[in-house]
Amino acid sequence: MTGKERMRNAITGAPVDRPPIWIREGFDLHQPPAEADDFAKGWQADPVYRDLWEFAREHCDQRIGWGPGGHFNRWLGIAPRHFRGERREIRADLREITTTIDTPGGPLTSISRHHRGETTVWRTKYPVESLADLNRLRALPFEVPPVSFAGYERILNEVGDTGVLCLGVSSPWVVFASCMSYEQALMWSVTEREMVHEVLTEITDRAVACLDAVLTRPLDTVANIGGCEQCTPPMMSPAAFAEFVTPYDGRLVARLQQAGIPVNCHCHGQVRAALPEIVKMGFAATDPVEPPLGGGDLSIAEARAIVGNRLTLCGNLQFDELEQSTPEQIRQRVREILATGAERLVLSASAGPIAAITPRMAANYRAWIEEALACA
Repeated sequence: MTGKERMRNAITGAPVDRPPIWIREGFDLHQPPAEADDFAKGWQADPVYRDLWEFAREHCDQRIGWGPGGHFNRWLGIAPRHFRGERREIRADLREITTTIDTPGGPLTSISRHHRGETTVWRTKYPVESLADLNRLRALPFEVPPVSFAGYERILNEVGDTGVLCLGVSSPWVVFASCMSYEQALMWSVTEREMVHEVLTEITDRAVACLDAVLTRPLDTVANIGGCEQCTPPMMSPAAFAEFVTPYDGRLVARLQQAGIPVNCHCHGQVRAALPEIVKMGFAATDPVEPPLGGGDLSIAEARAIVGNRLTLCGNLQFDELEQSTPEQIRQRVREILATGAERLVLSASAGPIAAITPRMAANYRAWIEEALACA
């Protein structure tokens, strides 16, 4: 099978020749690694990474994200034209990004910091710090931004038959919570519960309207809805997922299903109580299904007992295992996972690297891939 056939079949529960091997973000195998002078990804120029990349691209299956143009951002899904960005060089290895959101009640400001050699940024100031700020953000009139398929067409051509494309959509809860500190979101989920549900409904309405605009043509893609791990233990109670995720994410899944697009639920952490809800919403797959040792609360075998053949499980090697274990320990973990069955499984890690990898980690990635192929 091609990587594209293998990944799509695994996600939808169709037969596969072997479970896909998906080594996640940090390994865009459809394009060359970054050069040393790249601020965020310069670490990919290291020979340790490049040797692993060359090996992985021969054997691994891809799921590459794409977006239509800012429709599913995490600031209530407002149109990107309301943002003004400014980047400041603090020093050679540190940048500060200030984003100003122009609202009818005045500007709101977000500040993030980006360190050289990391492919992520760290928020130091949130635009919403009070109910008044939230209302100012909500007061912006909603509009569906223009849809661009340029990125979709380019990536579809680059990926070819090595994997699937994946449309990224954020869970309405995380679109709400990302506007503010997480502590503030948790507090309002208790003290302003009715308001929170009102905002989640607004966000979901906006996301559905954007999906309506994007899904006007057939698309060769799967989709991913991410961020709902914020509504799982230990951050929130086991009942929070059904209250703050299911009614909203479920509408997005239904709209994507209507277009024939299978949907993955990206949900870290303790998902034992969430799995029945994920099945109920109609998701085709979920990742990363983390074991107790890695911050989760169940093994792949236990997850299979809960979902049966109704859901594809992506996991469950932990990123810290890849950092700290030995190659033989990784091989044993791969055998344990595959022993639960090859059906409805994507062999994956909980995350991919955002910075330089060590020789130990590279050896563990190689052991994972080699053992998965040997067991096929």
